[in-house]
Amino acid sequence: MNMYNPPHPGEFIRDTYLVPFNVSQNEIADKLDVARSTFNRLIRGDSGISPEMALRLSKVIGRSPESWITMQAHYDLYRAKQKNKAIKRLKKFKFQLVASL
Repeated sequence: MNMYNPPHPGEFIRDTYLVPFNVSQNEIADKLDVARSTFNRLIRGDSGISPEMALRLSKVIGRSPESWITMQAHYDLYRAKQKNKAIKRLKKFKFQLVASL
């Protein structure tokens, strides 16, 4: 399913968990057992969710690790499609079987 302009996972975390529940980034970073600067970069959208971070988020915030990875993949793919105009010039390669003797 294509999503139009999906949010960065950090934006999702901020808007869904931090702001409504008045929870600080530092508090969640401590619960995730990561550096506060690491979590801050994620929330700002300067870094993405790694498989390890997906596992940590799943344990501390909830949702499956797969859902965190999928959210990041949707965001990354959308951004790549927006940036990379050269891809539009590419054509599908037509594979043909060659008879062997």
